[in-house]
Amino acid sequence: MEIDYCLINNNRSNKKVPVYFVDDIDEFETVAKSWLDKPYLAVDTEFERRTTYYATLALVQIYDGEAIYLIDSLATSCPELLKQIFENPNIIKILHSSKEDLEVLYTAWGCQLKGLFDTQVASSFLNKELSIGYAKLVENLTGNLLDKQATTSDWIKRPLSLKQFQYAAKDVLYLIYFFEQLNRQLQDKVFQKLFISECEEYCTGTYQRVDKLPDFREAKEVWKLNESDLGLFKQLFYWREEQARQENKTKNHIINDQDMVCLSQAKPQSIAELRQISGIHPRSIRLYGTDWIEMISEWQIGEKTSIPTIPNPRDVSQLKNLSAKIESVVKTFAENNQIPATLLLSKRLIRKLAFAILTNTPMPTQWHGWRKAILNDTVCEISKSFMSE
Repeated sequence: MEIDYCLINNNRSNKKVPVYFVDDIDEFETVAKSWLDKPYLAVDTEFERRTTYYATLALVQIYDGEAIYLIDSLATSCPELLKQIFENPNIIKILHSSKEDLEVLYTAWGCQLKGLFDTQVASSFLNKELSIGYAKLVENLTGNLLDKQATTSDWIKRPLSLKQFQYAAKDVLYLIYFFEQLNRQLQDKVFQKLFISECEEYCTGTYQRVDKLPDFREAKEVWKLNESDLGLFKQLFYWREEQARQENKTKNHIINDQDMVCLSQAKPQSIAELRQISGIHPRSIRLYGTDWIEMISEWQIGEKTSIPTIPNPRDVSQLKNLSAKIESVVKTFAENNQIPATLLLSKRLIRKLAFAILTNTPMPTQWHGWRKAILNDTVCEISKSFMSE
């Protein structure tokens, strides 16, 4: 059903682009077949994620260079053909700031994208402007101003308004033009292969992060716990993760990290004792209090495994100095490859690396991929030299 059109003005030509709303699976499958011979597709999503563990996919926007399709994901399912198209690396998928889109397409539709071209990442490599928004990039490359008032509107409620349709359509309208401009600029750049690797890792990293359980050692204030309490905290931490996934609730809606730390220290034996712990929401006690008490009781009578404590970063001497040495190497590599140093390694990740080295704890989960491949030997050399001083 054609509902509107967009006029694309990209400093090269004015083009009228029809906009279709698709809420029928048969129509969706027919449209998907037409994308098999397309060299690229521009993709965006709208979703809701305020109180749920998994985002609720509400709308998928796809622009194939001829028309924009707004797909009602609440009324349709994903055709197997579209999954194949998304997984085909020869059909470029153009997205902007794609991490959340990749995640919701994976969790809601089971789609694993290959052949990603993220225009935000490309702009970061080329222009050294990190995390540039879509509207700002439209303004920079075309001079046009976008109305972003519908950003926080309710995408779950039906029917969608014409204003929402127009907003959603414009979120993919310029992506193909961006791709043409940015991809041409990337050619023969010293960092072109790094950009390709970054886009590939956006995809694989997203799917691994969704499927893999997080590391309990990276929880907030976990350094407050001794070896014994840390074992109980670990059990509570992974119980909460599974509970959040099963109930599709945010983890903090069940219990946050800091309150789990208090729970692990206090070890209440009854609901009355549990209520004495300040901070834990009464709703959480009502829903999960009995489960916590049972877990604590079983843990106390069971065989306890000692887990090395996690130092407080504030108490780790030389953390600042080692971080500075790693940061210096990162800056040198970044300058040689003409990319921003913070794009290579953020200061937060540098600090995590230094902390892991000084405390002999596992490296952070973010330390992987092309960054690790090109910097690992140098970081190891710095570490050995630093520790021998």
